[in-house]
Amino acid sequence: MPYHHKDFAPYAQQHWPRLVTTAHLLCGDAREATKLVRNTLVGVCARWRRMPRDDVDFYVRRSLVRAYLRGARRAHGPSPEGLGALSARQRVVLVLLHREGLREAEVAQMLGCSVRAVKSLARLGMLACEGGPARLRTLLATDVLPGAVPLDAIERRGRALRRRRAGAVVVACALVLGPSAALAANQFGGADSASGAGADADGAASSPVRIVTPGERVEAVRGVRLWLTDKGKHWSTPLRAHQFLGLAEDIAEGTADGTADGTVNDTADDKKPHVSAQFEPLGDNFFLSGLYHGLSTAPGRVEASLGGTEVTGTVLTLAGSPGWGVWYARAPLSSTALKASLGEGGPTVTVYDAAGKAVARSDVRR
Repeated sequence: MPYHHKDFAPYAQQHWPRLVTTAHLLCGDAREATKLVRNTLVGVCARWRRMPRDDVDFYVRRSLVRAYLRGARRAHGPSPEGLGALSARQRVVLVLLHREGLREAEVAQMLGCSVRAVKSLARLGMLACEGGPARLRTLLATDVLPGAVPLDAIERRGRALRRRRAGAVVVACALVLGPSAALAANQFGGADSASGAGADADGAASSPVRIVTPGERVEAVRGVRLWLTDKGKHWSTPLRAHQFLGLAEDIAEGTADGTADGTVNDTADDKKPHVSAQFEPLGDNFFLSGLYHGLSTAPGRVEASLGGTEVTGTVLTLAGSPGWGVWYARAPLSSTALKASLGEGGPTVTVYDAAGKAVARSDVRR
């Protein structure tokens, strides 16, 4: 559930000292740190109503880190004292790991890189840090006592930024919506059900696998939005808003999770490859989607077999290759096709790796 707009003020006041301390450790200058946090909170305020409750801290940290890295690329002045031998990304990794207490996988998602890259940056940063680990612990243990949060100015600029963004969206829609309306209707109407790798509903070029950030909304088909957090899959339909399925629930509720060799696991194990399937009513049709998890490699594609018809699903996964994600079919499933498929044992879903090897297979959850 997104935050109510009135919740922004207490959140900003509560987290202002920690954010300024983190920013100071990154940029090494109190004035620049305050400016960095202020600008970050302006952007957060503009997007506040759309942020799910369990992702606010991630959004704020990611916005702060990205703004710092953009500024670091433009800056040519002296590096922060004590961390001067470190690159900007090395400082980010060390601060997030050893000050913020994030896991390596979380840092990888925030930076949009692999866990291996995070480990490499941490190792090189530790080696380059002047004074070694003891000195680093001392530096990262330092707290900053910032001034009062400039809440009125932040909220005023945040509202102005939100209005500008809304105006830009209206103008863009007016320019492109007319000629593309018929195409958008056909995407869900089944006029080209084999075009799973066509254009996404948001206009971006689509591929079978799409990397998203936590909380990023994706319009799977008209009327259905999907998004991922580190806790699992979220989706909304016209009939049911903000539904959620966690990885543990997916394993516990699955009716027949199995590996690619056809062996059914009577006792679910979240360390083994699994893929689930479920259908949601959507008017006279059904929306088919599911979760995959336990993969040791990134998926190459997902195929759903519906009564002899093969459908290539679109895959959503978080940055950093966490080993799990969501798949969905872009074409609706009619009641007739669904009944025929269930009569043959239900849709079968198979996950393939990049080399074309089947790594997980499962049947539908009813």
